[in-house]
Amino acid sequence: MGWLYRVEKNIFPLSQEKINIRKALNEWKYEGEMYDLEVAEETCEICDHPNIRYQFEIVNKFNGNTLLIGSECITKFEIPVLDSNGVRLSSNEAKKKVNRDRRKLVTEAKEKHVIHSLIRLKAIEEEFEIDSFIDYYKKRRAFTPNQLSTLIWRLDKAKVEYNKSNFKVIITKDREKEQLLKMEEWKLKKIWLCLSPSQRKHVEHKI
Repeated sequence: MGWLYRVEKNIFPLSQEKINIRKALNEWKYEGEMYDLEVAEETCEICDHPNIRYQFEIVNKFNGNTLLIGSECITKFEIPVLDSNGVRLSSNEAKKKVNRDRRKLVTEAKEKHVIHSLIRLKAIEEEFEIDSFIDYYKKRRAFTPNQLSTLIWRLDKAKVEYNKSNFKVIITKDREKEQLLKMEEWKLKKIWLCLSPSQRKHVEHKI
């Protein structure tokens, strides 16, 4: 069964157009509604591709029918993409918007993962004042080198499951840069996966 057959099978029953696939696809629009399912277990409702985590909602402009699809299908099938004013974007701008929206979902998912890890740590180590770390993260979406070193040590000690690459370091201030430069080698190794390529260049001579 080819991809065209799958698309026609899913699109035609929900569209006014029942013969020309291009005309049918042009009935649909993407306006920015998107969802993170947290688990990649859904199927794209336009091409039947499995293991979809991030769903993007397209709407039929004539009858209001909706489909939840993967981001790649929006650009692959040239489904109209509208801006916040309802104006259709050019092909190039449409790709940019879809990519921005997907990056936003991925970033938000990583940030949610960090918060969940810290909340689990708080439940295990009740004496550890973690609320200030959570508040700081919500404001800056990253930690200072010293903060992160402490958190990684605490998370490992408490055996809390977490993804180290989701934790980010911020060194925009001089004192934060100084913390990173003065950090001991063993601590640097612990937070190495959290550093950006440019941050690693500052201290790679120490590893």
